[in-house]
Amino acid sequence: MSALAARNGGRVGLAALAAILLLGLGLRADNAWQGRPPVYDAVAYARIAANLERGEGFSLGRTATQPASNYSPGLPLLAAGLYKLTGGTHERFARVVLALIGTLAVLFAYLIARCLRSPFAGLIAAAGVAIYPALLEYQGMLMTEPLAATLLSGAVLAMLWADSSSPRQDPRARWLVPGVLLGALALVRPEYLAISLPIALAVLARHGWEGWRAGLAQAGILLAGLALLVAPWTARNAVALDRFVPISTGGGQVLFAGSYLPSGGDPEAVGREVLKRHPGLTRRLVSEHLPPSSQFSSHSETNRQLTPVVLGGVRLEEILAGLASQRYPRTPNDEALARMGRERLWDDVSEHPIEYAGFLAAKLGLIWLHGPRDVMREPAWAALHWALLGFGLLGLVMLALRRRWEALLLATALAAATLVGLLLVASPRRSLVTIPLVAALAGVGAAWAATFLRERSQASS
Repeated sequence: MSALAARNGGRVGLAALAAILLLGLGLRADNAWQGRPPVYDAVAYARIAANLERGEGFSLGRTATQPASNYSPGLPLLAAGLYKLTGGTHERFARVVLALIGTLAVLFAYLIARCLRSPFAGLIAAAGVAIYPALLEYQGMLMTEPLAATLLSGAVLAMLWADSSSPRQDPRARWLVPGVLLGALALVRPEYLAISLPIALAVLARHGWEGWRAGLAQAGILLAGLALLVAPWTARNAVALDRFVPISTGGGQVLFAGSYLPSGGDPEAVGREVLKRHPGLTRRLVSEHLPPSSQFSSHSETNRQLTPVVLGGVRLEEILAGLASQRYPRTPNDEALARMGRERLWDDVSEHPIEYAGFLAAKLGLIWLHGPRDVMREPAWAALHWALLGFGLLGLVMLALRRRWEALLLATALAAATLVGLLLVASPRRSLVTIPLVAALAGVGAAWAATFLRERSQASS
């Protein structure tokens, strides 16, 4: 116990850590037990998990507005496994288990910051993650973000552990652990399949040119661990979907929506702007998706009058599917949208570079300026979010001056996640997954600032 206390700031530090962990656990367990009104994606995940438990496969049912393959499999598979253990669809039990897993993100943020700076930095990081409201609210429904936040911070912590030398074990074998965690993360959030490649390159760069063989071996083992988790689902998709899909479909949809310049970067404006520019599509959607009582005389109504009706009763994925089938009727919708998204992206970058730069700036703001959920707009929680970002940036700068590889690793993960948001649909939900890493950097920055101020005060006195 004395050795444990010594590594964690003494008995006071250890007690503070225990209190923060209990606080984080209590807040998450309360939200999980009480539950919150689910957002659309949470309803879909819950439905897929329930269908899996009933033996109906990875499906959403006949009334779904998009195929189940558009959703990542990790969370539904985990929830369905928990349902099998309890002999029924007990969503509250699944949420409570996810809350326990989510609490690990508090501990992982602490351990990362302690490794990078000190136990004091770790306590700051852990406190930030423990009370971050958006993470807590998503624990009240079946959503991927809290689980993904735990897996990402766990993978980074495992990489820091793998990088430490051990005379008793081949250090290369350790890199399998973060690889497996990144594989699990990709199954929960498919964009991290692409983000894992830059992370592997950061591992490759760890030893520089002279040690490239060791770096290549470590990066290879990392990717092998990732493939170990992802490959079985990819094989399943090859049979079920009759095409190569690493994790999920829907990439074309998010690429098109994320690159649609008229939306100004706001994903909620995509549907309105598409309908504004395609009157024929608007009338078609009215006739195909809305009940006769709401269709009135669609031939005599203007597109401006019909657009609010469609937006009120037709989801974005149905609007985009209609556009895809209109443009490429013989091509699967997701492939058609991917093709259209690439075409728009190339045209906008080459023909409207200044406007597109402003578009990216707006998307960057959507990703980072505030956290998801309305609670993050409240002054106190907005201040917490900005404090984490500000001190996190300071921590990254200070880390870059002292521990360059660790700074490179964290910067790569954050930058890659940001670039995915800039390319695809921009949402603060993407940055939410990285909050434990941001909090760890914030702990480093705050601890350095406190040390600097203390030393200045002592020097002046």
